[in-house]
Amino acid sequence: MNVKNYLAIFTILISTTLFSRSMEFNSCKSYVKVEKNLEKGEEFGLLAMEKEPDNAYIPYFMARFIYRPQKMIEKAGEMYLKAINTTDTKLERPFKTGAGKNQIWIKTVHDAVATQGVDWFNYGLEEEKIRNYKLAIKYFKMASMFDPNLKAQCYNAMAFIFFNDNNPDSTFHYINKAIDISSNGDNNELSIELKMNKIGFLSSQKRIDEAFEIYETLPKNELSAIQRTQIFELYKNNNNCDQAIKMGNEIFPVLENDFSTPMSVLSGFAFNMAACYLSNGTIIYNEIIENWAKLGDSNAPPELIESYLLKAEQCKESYSSAKDYFRLSLDYEEGEGEVAKKYKKDVRKKIRDLDNEIISVLEGYLSK
Repeated sequence: MNVKNYLAIFTILISTTLFSRSMEFNSCKSYVKVEKNLEKGEEFGLLAMEKEPDNAYIPYFMARFIYRPQKMIEKAGEMYLKAINTTDTKLERPFKTGAGKNQIWIKTVHDAVATQGVDWFNYGLEEEKIRNYKLAIKYFKMASMFDPNLKAQCYNAMAFIFFNDNNPDSTFHYINKAIDISSNGDNNELSIELKMNKIGFLSSQKRIDEAFEIYETLPKNELSAIQRTQIFELYKNNNNCDQAIKMGNEIFPVLENDFSTPMSVLSGFAFNMAACYLSNGTIIYNEIIENWAKLGDSNAPPELIESYLLKAEQCKESYSSAKDYFRLSLDYEEGEGEVAKKYKKDVRKKIRDLDNEIISVLEGYLSK
């Protein structure tokens, strides 16, 4: 054995005197640090935990130096849980975390485990991507226990898992818990994001009135353009196309000028704007047709014909705007955009019919 190894063992013996009462843990650290034998280190670490069940440093050591190097994430997580469920104790070697002025010393086991919360949150996201929901939820729960500051984000992530798994009761259980936690904090941006997520969940269930109740509690000037598109969708789905169009005309230029906006978002938003204009135009058109017989009556007052001529012009304006937005949808569409092409063609025909069969006829009535 060389001098370096003797020094390492001596250091382990000294630290054992300070942080452990068992020779088992001394052997565990020797196997791990000196001999790099993680299998034997695990064997003696488990024996040490039996000898010292109240020593939080032992499961922490096993998680960090035995299981994590082997990418045994579940076992590492279970050991971190054992550590935080045991009375806190000092680390053998404190370490720094953060950068610059935000750098802090981590001196205890519980604080050290808290630094692992973000990693376990990310493990949860990775499992969620491959639809391994059971393990993802396990990791999110671990992350929330490692670092209580992550609870709101973890509950939010779990809400999305249950939403995607068609479990509305659990979806709202966890998003409500996330909102409650964030409401008691000072992260207003997170609080808005969580409430917007709940609006999305409610909207998917056609619970539009409840969604609007939450929207009314939000600071409107702090919503991002993307978040406002969600409210646009809410108005659209509630058949309030006037309000949707008003909001949409404010949002669309912002989205267009933001180079980070995906083309698919621009295309979809333009399509929905076109649909709103088309809906408004169709409502006016149907009203004109319903009263067409009255307008053709020789005794129809000019004021009535003029009012419906104005409606026809408004209808044409709505159809024209619909056509323009369908064109924009096609411009931003990365695929074929067959649906938008069809609607654009149909709207163009509606405009011709308005000119030839409605507006010109009404103008003829007025000239008599």
